[in-house]
Amino acid sequence: MTERLESTPTRPAADPSDRTRLRGDLGTFDVVIMVLAYAGPLAVVGLFMSFVIGYGVGAATPLVFLLVTAGLCLFSFGYVAMSRRLPRPGALYTYVTAGLGRPIGLSAGLLAILSYSFFGVAYHAGLAIVLQVLISDLGGPLIGWQFLVIGSLSLTLVLGHFRITLSARILKTLMLAEVVTILLWDTAVFIDGGPEGRPLSAFVPSDLGDGSVALALVLAAVGFVGFESTAVFRDEMRDPDRTVPRATFLAVLSIGAFYVLAAWAAVVAYGPSAVKTAAHDDPAGFFTSSVQTYIGSVAVHVVAVMLVMSNLAGSISNQNILSRYFHSLGADGALPRAVGSVHRRHGSPFVANIVTTAVLVLLFLPWLSAEQPTSFYALLSAAGLVALEVVMAMASFGVFVFFRRGDVTRGGVWTTVVAPLIAALLLSLAIVFGILNFDVISGDAGPRAVALLVIGIGTGVAGVVVALGFRRWRPETYRRIGRSEV
Repeated sequence: MTERLESTPTRPAADPSDRTRLRGDLGTFDVVIMVLAYAGPLAVVGLFMSFVIGYGVGAATPLVFLLVTAGLCLFSFGYVAMSRRLPRPGALYTYVTAGLGRPIGLSAGLLAILSYSFFGVAYHAGLAIVLQVLISDLGGPLIGWQFLVIGSLSLTLVLGHFRITLSARILKTLMLAEVVTILLWDTAVFIDGGPEGRPLSAFVPSDLGDGSVALALVLAAVGFVGFESTAVFRDEMRDPDRTVPRATFLAVLSIGAFYVLAAWAAVVAYGPSAVKTAAHDDPAGFFTSSVQTYIGSVAVHVVAVMLVMSNLAGSISNQNILSRYFHSLGADGALPRAVGSVHRRHGSPFVANIVTTAVLVLLFLPWLSAEQPTSFYALLSAAGLVALEVVMAMASFGVFVFFRRGDVTRGGVWTTVVAPLIAALLLSLAIVFGILNFDVISGDAGPRAVALLVIGIGTGVAGVVVALGFRRWRPETYRRIGRSEV
């Protein structure tokens, strides 16, 4: 039977002198920028979008991104409702615990860490890939990807040590350049009109029959990863009660609008009749070829630089998110309490930041002999996505259960019942499809793919087992799971 946790906070907000309380001065725009940076819009438009088009539904891709945006908005209603009723750090880890109990909550926390760890390795690997290409284009030497990863891990480790506002300033600069680059391409394509004009048929549902809708939806969802992390920075916001709801919906809607516009521009650039074939035949060159056609060869080199910046921004953002999940579990005692320590001067999770880098290094070790990181980049991205969808589905079910125990009308039936249940159903379908087609979305049908899925299942089960162990032998730690005693 699911435990009953308090539906309203029973303790005052943590004292600022608390050694486990993070400090910062983030506003809504800061949080949205960090979420956008994690999503890596240029990396998505430059590569992932070609897979959605080429292996998904072709010219109907703008509608696919619109549908994903709508689905994630459904999830956001319950997420925001929980953030208002539970003014505690920990985000998904906290919300799952409050709704489904501490054992499931700890399972969700460990799965979130696993997911962001996989994404972290993928981001650093992706940065090494595009950086190698850029150095080669500039006439430089071929540098082993392993050395480039060491450099990027070192950089994110240093930045993560300082107050979150430092990373926020850097991400603002990187994101501005990234967004401007894509919008310039969008504008050039729409002004030209492409070979077949600007078709509104890209938004017609009947065109979704041209390919696999389910595969397109799963692939498109990769571009939104990170939007669910807004509440992770709660203790570092100036006004979290307003910032979390605003930042969550602004993140989903801005990411969605950005991708819908870019996907439509891609359809215009190649024409509805040719876009799917072009994306399928050359996914890596799909975007850059159109950049050269509509903006010029100089812009191709600019895009190469921006791709490096996009992956760097994602790596920095991932470091911040993952270290805060480690910090939350450390502050609760589910991990060694030192992991929950906060730097006296910078207010940062400096120990968790070190742990984050150490975990990423360990995850890189099995792949060090790979000639290129492309061999595991897509595999870990797919595994991270499936794990994160599991946590999000738990959270949506948790919202429903949490409010059913209290007064549903206080949050609104739509916000606390209808939207969370629809979101949970959609996420569950995405999980099933993702697992059944893991070889397609990961590009690997071998034992490594099976091993990652087994690791995900094992991590989820381990969370439950460890929590039950805490309940028997360390009851004080058990009571703190899910930031329940913050």
